[in-house]
Amino acid sequence: MKAFLRVLTAIALLSVVGLRGVVASQPEGADIELSTAIIDLGTLSQDDDRQIVRLKYTNTGDLPLVITEVRTSCSCTTVEYERGKMLPGEHRYITITMNPAKAPEGQYLRVMQIFSTAKSGTKRVTIKAVIE
Repeated sequence: MKAFLRVLTAIALLSVVGLRGVVASQPEGADIELSTAIIDLGTLSQDDDRQIVRLKYTNTGDLPLVITEVRTSCSCTTVEYERGKMLPGEHRYITITMNPAKAPEGQYLRVMQIFSTAKSGTKRVTIKAVIE
């Protein structure tokens, strides 16, 4: 009887240890890392050409990432980005175009929001400049 109980105890311990290994190896989800959180365009004139910046982002998670939407807070700023799933470790770019002719004079501070399936939630990027 004691031998039978030892065998049951050993099986139970192996099951618990085995389950911990399975739980530890479960995917944690997609995540996003941006190359910067602030884009400084410097001093611009309303007569200057459009300013084009490429913002690099990387899927640092272990599941595919999807950018669902990118919003800007000013009609003078537009964005383009590739749609679709992004594999872990892959990087892509958001192309940001700012038109100084449409921007108000003075201190220019706008926030761009990046919505995705990342576990860290919505990312924000500040775009700043001085418009003369």
